[in-house]
Amino acid sequence: MNGIGRLCVFLLALMFAAPSSAQSGWPGGPITIVVPYAAGGITDTLARIMAERLSARLGVSVIADNRAGAGGVIAAQLVAGAKPDGRTLLMNSSAILPVAANMKDLRFDPTKDLAAVAFVAGLPSVLVVHPSVPANDMPEFLAYLRANPGKLNCGILGEGGGDHQACRALEKAAGSKMEHLIYRGLPPLNLDLLAGVIQVNVGSAAVQMPLVRDGKLRVLATTMAHRVPDFPDVPTLLESGVPIDALAINALFAPAATPPDVIARLNAEVSAILSEPEVRRRIEAMGLLLGPPDAESLRATFHRDWERAKAALNP
Repeated sequence: MNGIGRLCVFLLALMFAAPSSAQSGWPGGPITIVVPYAAGGITDTLARIMAERLSARLGVSVIADNRAGAGGVIAAQLVAGAKPDGRTLLMNSSAILPVAANMKDLRFDPTKDLAAVAFVAGLPSVLVVHPSVPANDMPEFLAYLRANPGKLNCGILGEGGGDHQACRALEKAAGSKMEHLIYRGLPPLNLDLLAGVIQVNVGSAAVQMPLVRDGKLRVLATTMAHRVPDFPDVPTLLESGVPIDALAINALFAPAATPPDVIARLNAEVSAILSEPEVRRRIEAMGLLLGPPDAESLRATFHRDWERAKAALNP
């Protein structure tokens, strides 16, 4: 065989031995995880953990892209309208649902235009009160609220949100009313809570429990269906007869028409990532709860929370 022949054989061997780019990495190329909030928060941190580990596992570039605005709706709408090829994902927070429910010109349906991929982590909430409230447990709190209609102020971050729904559930359980004061963010809300301007809040356990441990606030209950492992002595609102069963979710979603096999592959990769000890340590250190990343359960929870958000606007 002459030199040209040997060269042709060598090139053919390389062609058949080397996998195509479509086979070696994620189909079509890099992945973008769109984050609905500014950098530095819990949702952003989770997106960056997922981006780092998915990149290593899939062999492609995975980036977190912050698209803050309209309470997360801008990012969710962007992903809902993206090409459904598994290359554009949303690190979604259930906090966008009350915002979306309040928008009259909403141009997409969060439950129809987004496909559930995998639950990543949940953020438990707690009912806390200012020390001036003469109640050490839920029966005492409900009795005080019942006897003092309009005396307590409940701080919330917006109409229809989980904290707003919880305030209304407390009122219904007590047969009484509180004033609802809306804040544009947790820092100003907590300043007024610590100062006693507002006396009641249902907020993030990761933020409020350190203040409870410092004696600045008093915790009365959690919003989950079961007690939180990190503070097992704190009862749930359900145990006190208040029908609240909620966990703020952070989860990955894709455009609704994304093929089922792509969803399944992404779900499997996230499941494997969440089983890594170092990833679990990083997430749990933020006060978050890991759960099964099952897409069907996530879809059901997201639908339930969407209906609750819409119903909260018309109590």
